[in-house]
Amino acid sequence: MMISDSLPQMWLIYFGLAVVVVFSGYMAVRILPRFMRWLVVGGVTGMIAVPAGFHVTATVPADSYSGMAPAIVAFAVSLIQKDGSGAASSFAMLVLGTGVGVAAGLGIWWLGRGREQRRRAAQHPSRRAAHDDKEDQEEAVDSGLRAESRDAPARSAAARRAARDRQEPSL
Repeated sequence: MMISDSLPQMWLIYFGLAVVVVFSGYMAVRILPRFMRWLVVGGVTGMIAVPAGFHVTATVPADSYSGMAPAIVAFAVSLIQKDGSGAASSFAMLVLGTGVGVAAGLGIWWLGRGREQRRRAAQHPSRRAAHDDKEDQEEAVDSGLRAESRDAPARSAAARRAARDRQEPSL
């Protein structure tokens, strides 16, 4: 039963809290662009989630303990105990986990980028339709000017066209 085993329960609680931390962290960095947000959250998730082996020595060798723990915890314990080999192995796992997390964040951003582009494209048809309507109106005005130029003297049609094409200076 899982309640009687403390190690699986500890990992379950740890990963439950890690999910809360990752979600809170994602919400906390909402000011960053989506690309940077996913890279940061992926890196932190990789640091939190990857396990590493550790060995804790006591004054009596029979009381020493070895096992698996999150790499960031194993690294911190190794630094406190001044255990160079333990710190090196846990740091390697920490860097590996961070790299995998950043790669996963990059992948999530890449997959979400297509969805974002489709959403933007769905919002822009109204702009495209307005642009097409404007072009249709300009074509109608041009054809009206051509018809007008056939009926009116050439000089007045040219004067109207020059007035229409004249641009005011911008500041």
